[in-house]
Amino acid sequence: MECYPNNPVKFNLPQTTGLLILNDILSGCPIAVMDCVWLTAMRTPAVTALAAAALHPNAKTFGMFGCGVQGTGHVRFIGHTLKNLKKIYVYDTRKEVMDKLVAELQPEVDAEIIKANSPEELAKSCEVMSSATLIIRETLSVVKKEWVSRGQTILPCDLNTFWDPEIPRMADKYIVDSIDEHKLFADMGYFPDGLPDIYCETGEIIAGSKKGRDDADQLIVCSNIGMAVCDVVMAREIFNRAIEQGKGLKLKL
Repeated sequence: MECYPNNPVKFNLPQTTGLLILNDILSGCPIAVMDCVWLTAMRTPAVTALAAAALHPNAKTFGMFGCGVQGTGHVRFIGHTLKNLKKIYVYDTRKEVMDKLVAELQPEVDAEIIKANSPEELAKSCEVMSSATLIIRETLSVVKKEWVSRGQTILPCDLNTFWDPEIPRMADKYIVDSIDEHKLFADMGYFPDGLPDIYCETGEIIAGSKKGRDDADQLIVCSNIGMAVCDVVMAREIFNRAIEQGKGLKLKL
């Protein structure tokens, strides 16, 4: 799976592209080919939704930066775990993409979807926020630390690219989906100011082996870059169900 940030503007293609080839664990032979874009579009917002429920279960407002494939998935699924949601704010630099998301999802989402006029408006309006924008080494710092307040939960899916790098340092708890992966990206230069101190991994919070929020005033940042192993597990389950239901196209090798 590869990430090409210029794809949407230059080629009208998703930022993330690729194929997943699922191999049999015993023989090593390929048994299925799947679209990585669809897989990660389902898996990534699922991780955000589960983490949000573990860290901020009673939230009434959610905000989404980026209204593409990932943003749409987040808005579609977040209400399944945050049962008290009343309002969902969305923001994208492309107005037509926001309009498309609202038109597609408002009929199926109970919470009111509101198009924010600016990143500042969204950041100041939401208890829980996520972002699925560009993944680049340069920190864009679109969301300023002055807009963030105590008691919020922030769940970036874009290596904190979109956020002021001081925000995770301000957090009472900085949580990541994979410590090793974050350290690897830090070594590659994706955290130019250094990786913040990590409290634990997202899976530990969801499993209950580590405590999430201690009190209502804590600022929590939970960075979920995404792990290929999760896509592989999901792919295997899809394959199993496809076999049971007779779905998919069989190819001759």
